[in-house]
Amino acid sequence: MKLIQTLAVSSLTFTSVALAQSSWHTVKKPTLEQTKIYGSYANGCFSGGEVIPINGDGFQQVRPSRNRNYGDESLLIFIESLGQYAKMQNKTVILGDLSQPRGGPMNFGHSSHQIGLDVDIWFEAIGKDGLTKQQRENLATPSLVDGKKGVISKHWQPYYRDLIHQAALYPKTERIFVNPVIKAYLCETEKDKSWLYKVRPWFGHDSHFHVRLVCPKGQKDCEPQAPVAKTSGCDADLQNWVKDQTDLALGIKKPTVSKSKPAPKVMPAMCRTILNQ
Repeated sequence: MKLIQTLAVSSLTFTSVALAQSSWHTVKKPTLEQTKIYGSYANGCFSGGEVIPINGDGFQQVRPSRNRNYGDESLLIFIESLGQYAKMQNKTVILGDLSQPRGGPMNFGHSSHQIGLDVDIWFEAIGKDGLTKQQRENLATPSLVDGKKGVISKHWQPYYRDLIHQAALYPKTERIFVNPVIKAYLCETEKDKSWLYKVRPWFGHDSHFHVRLVCPKGQKDCEPQAPVAKTSGCDADLQNWVKDQTDLALGIKKPTVSKSKPAPKVMPAMCRTILNQ
C-alpha cells in the first residue's frame, strides 16, 4: 500500500513538472469564460482574459506575431489610460509583451508575464501616427544606458521619465522594473521622490520598462507579491545595483557561489484544465 501511495505522489509530481514545461506558447486563443487568475506572476495562468488590441487608441504593440497581447481587464484599462496620456503628448505608447492567450510560461523572453498583469512599455517617442507595418515587427530600440560608465545614454528623453511617472501614479500599479542606472538617474533628478518606491531596479530593462499591476479584487487564487516599502530606494543598495550593472558591462566576473538546485515549480492544479480546454 505504501509503495502504491509513493508511486501516486511521484506521478502527480511528474505531471505538475511536465505541466510547467508545457508548450503554452502554442495555444492560440483564450478560453471563453469569465476571467480567473491562478498562481503568481512567475508561475501561473488565467482563464478568459481580454484580447488587448494590436492597434489601440494611443497605443500599439510590436511583434504582434508572437501572440502575446492578452491579459486581465485591469491591464487593458491601464493601457488605455496610458494611451490617452500619450495622445495628449502627441505620442503613441509602444507595447512589448503582455501575456499569452492563457498565460503560463513563455518559450523565450520572460519568466514572469504569466497571469495577465504584466506589460512591457518600450522607450520610444513615436508620434501619434504610430508605427508602420514593417516597424511593428522589426522595430529596434536603442539602450538608454551606457553600461560601462553607469550613466544614462544619449538616447534618453524627458518623455520617458514622464511615461514612467504616469505609470507609477496609476493606483493599481504594483511595481515598475527599470535598469538600475535609470532608477539612479531618477533618484538624482527628481525633487519629489515620493513615487519612486514603485520603481524597482532590475538588470536588462534598458530599452523598455515593465509595469506590474496588483492582483484584482475578487481574484482569490491570484498570489500577490510582498508589498514594497514606501521609501524612495535611493540608497546604498541601489548603488550596489549600479556597480553590478557596470561590472557586468565591463565583463568583470564575480566569484561564483555554489547553490543547491531549486525544486521545480509546481503550477496551480487548475492550469492543467485551462491548458487543455
